[in-house]
Amino acid sequence: MKANETNLQEIIEGSKQYIIPMFQRTYSWELKQWQTLWEDLMELVDDNDYENHFIGSIVSIPVNANPTGVQQFLTIDGQQRLTTLLILMSALRDRAKEHGNDELSSEIHETMLVNRFKKGEEFFKLLPTQVDKEVFKKIIKNENLQEFADFNLVKAYDFFIKQLSKTQIELEKFKNVVLHSLSIVSIVLSTDDNPYLVFESLNAKGQPLTEADLIRNYLFMRIHPDEQEEMYKGYWLPMQNNLQGHLTEFIRHYLIGINLNVKKKDVYVKLKEQADKLDVVEYLKKLSIFASYYDKLLHPQKESHISIRTYLERILKIEATTAYPFLLYIYNDYDRGKYSVDQFCSILAIIDNFLVRRFVCSIDSKSLNKLFGSLYNQLKSYNAEESIKQLKMFLQVRGYPKDSEVEQDLAKIALYGQGDKRDKCKFILSVLEEGFGHKEKVNLEDTTIEHIMPQTLNDYWRDELGANAEQTHETLLHVIGNLTLTSYNSQLSNEPFLTKKKYYEKSNIELNKQIAQNDKWNEQAIRNRTLKMTKHFLKVWPYFGLDNIVNNDVTGSSPRLLSINNQHFKVKTWREVLEYSLMYLYKKNQKYYSKLLKTHSSMLSVEKTNNMRSPKQLENGHYVEMNLSAKSINAFCIKSFNEAGYSLEQWHVEVEVK
Repeated sequence: MKANETNLQEIIEGSKQYIIPMFQRTYSWELKQWQTLWEDLMELVDDNDYENHFIGSIVSIPVNANPTGVQQFLTIDGQQRLTTLLILMSALRDRAKEHGNDELSSEIHETMLVNRFKKGEEFFKLLPTQVDKEVFKKIIKNENLQEFADFNLVKAYDFFIKQLSKTQIELEKFKNVVLHSLSIVSIVLSTDDNPYLVFESLNAKGQPLTEADLIRNYLFMRIHPDEQEEMYKGYWLPMQNNLQGHLTEFIRHYLIGINLNVKKKDVYVKLKEQADKLDVVEYLKKLSIFASYYDKLLHPQKESHISIRTYLERILKIEATTAYPFLLYIYNDYDRGKYSVDQFCSILAIIDNFLVRRFVCSIDSKSLNKLFGSLYNQLKSYNAEESIKQLKMFLQVRGYPKDSEVEQDLAKIALYGQGDKRDKCKFILSVLEEGFGHKEKVNLEDTTIEHIMPQTLNDYWRDELGANAEQTHETLLHVIGNLTLTSYNSQLSNEPFLTKKKYYEKSNIELNKQIAQNDKWNEQAIRNRTLKMTKHFLKVWPYFGLDNIVNNDVTGSSPRLLSINNQHFKVKTWREVLEYSLMYLYKKNQKYYSKLLKTHSSMLSVEKTNNMRSPKQLENGHYVEMNLSAKSINAFCIKSFNEAGYSLEQWHVEVEVK
């Protein structure tokens, strides 16, 4: 490696050509970068001492050392600033010609922009990448650019032309500032260097590379030049075009799917660690295959099989991106023939079911990244049928709500809300509508969510709701029983129920036809419909858990739901399980609770005692020892409720395995 501080003239004078690798991103500098460069140049122009101003580095590798031809350099870093400077010089050349300074215009063109005596592509000092190449050539040749106005290269040229035209500036002096006063570190690598390491840091004034940019450059610098164009056009470019801004996230999910912990800022580093050990061409091909699955996850319409497409659309609408690492690898197994269409759809249905039921029960999604990251490794060794069974068993003990929990939560949760919650609410209502099995499919895309009891109460609705109107409105406004879908939301608004009923009667939407069977819309009507909607919900998203799953070992698990005699208590710690259980016995079985005070005095006491290492006061004023393991609490509660006459079905804790 040779590094020296130099300037633009020394970099480009002579028979030289800088080639931007065809796999590099297109020109991406915009107004912010152009403006910064221009302001730096204006400061230098105003400074008569011509002090140098550092603008960054240009890293290159010689690729053609033929002394009789043009010396070519593959530019691996700094291509954005080098391209910008040559566009600026083109604008200066054309401005000089407009001012009648043909000598300055010719000097700039023949010494700084082209290799005067060369032909073909060797004529140009710089060859940008991809589609930018032809546009750049037109700028250098001063050809009409009107049809290319949307290209950043042309926008940059227009910016500099505009700045030069509105500034009273001596063009010769400005040329000297650009060529001599911009300090550039030129780093020329040898064949012994690892050029892709350069991409791990860039000059602060440049356009930062994305993780996907770094990955692309790393991969292609390990691919033989003879194969680069084929690999780029055949594998990388389709990924880039299809996934666009999702490319980095796809690669992160691809890595997470094999149980790697990958943060957004570490995608390049983690991929590099993996790819270093593998054949780079085969790795790129595999990446491209998985990108095609990711493209279908993002754009279900690209999946040709209608059943698969339906489930992909549902998963997309529930915004199940956390499941993508798992789904990528399952998609690959399906593509390779491990799963039939029906089996693949079963897996998609299980994931959809798991996520929707968790959503309506407001179960925290923080654990899902880790869950889905490890899930594929849990299943890959099983055959197709056993994999589906194991998938259900795995998810069942990881925060999967039972029917009783769904029933309890749908009766009271605000299904409608702001932002993505509103979108998920519409998705759920739409799937429920489709669940009625219409012979002629109803188009629900143009519908919006309608509150039957409106969001703003007026005198009519206060009368309709009765004495507890305000409380009913506050507690039931956003529950599932008060929501439907309609294309007439603006017309219905705060209208009386009997007016709304006429619309509902004419509607082709089954949800509305059922509402129209009511003569009044009050608290009881809302609760009745909530119950019906909940039963329908449980048919559309039925419980897939297996009855024979018993998890007696609670060590390392987190409790999430305590059920006692069909009452449900959301819990996060085993201490809460103990507290709720004791208070239930205190309220419902005083006789047995009094027995516990005598037989377990070191654990449960009317007063705080010295025997307790970590006492906590209960709701009834008594004290309980909390310095107990999950296993001890679980065993104590099971034994106590059994002695008090309750069965294991009547006292049960749903746990989430870590």
